[in-house]
Amino acid sequence: MRVLVVAEGEGVFADALAEVRDGGWSVVDGFRERAGADVVCAGVVASERDAAAALLAAVSGCGIVADARAPRDVIDRLCSDLRTFGRLEHRLERRRRPALTVEQRELLGLLADGVSLGDAAERLHLSRRTADRRLSAARTTLGASTTAEALRAFAQLRP
Repeated sequence: MRVLVVAEGEGVFADALAEVRDGGWSVVDGFRERAGADVVCAGVVASERDAAAALLAAVSGCGIVADARAPRDVIDRLCSDLRTFGRLEHRLERRRRPALTVEQRELLGLLADGVSLGDAAERLHLSRRTADRRLSAARTTLGASTTAEALRAFAQLRP
């Protein structure tokens, strides 16, 4: 899934970048055509020219994280155009991201890929009891009462 985020507001852009990097994406500064489908281009959109560059990067297959500073009509057109490439998040405020540990992310990633908890524990060189505890802590962090809910919440954090 491609990342498409237009961020407006103090700190929202930085939060979006941190989330994308945490998801394992490679981030390049600026909107470059042909940077690659596994790359997210990030930069400021302060003018129509910047919006066009962001759109061209999206056309070439890149993900986009845009710090929206252009006039409202320019940003509205950019958002409309980006929606043709996939789901667009137009963030206007900071949102608290769950603070999963790297270990919790690894475990949830395996579970999300269809690996059983026992097999995931084995792959991560953990006892089943440690994997259970790690999964429980991840559910608590994500505010989920079940593993299925935790995996849905985790999927929203992943690219």
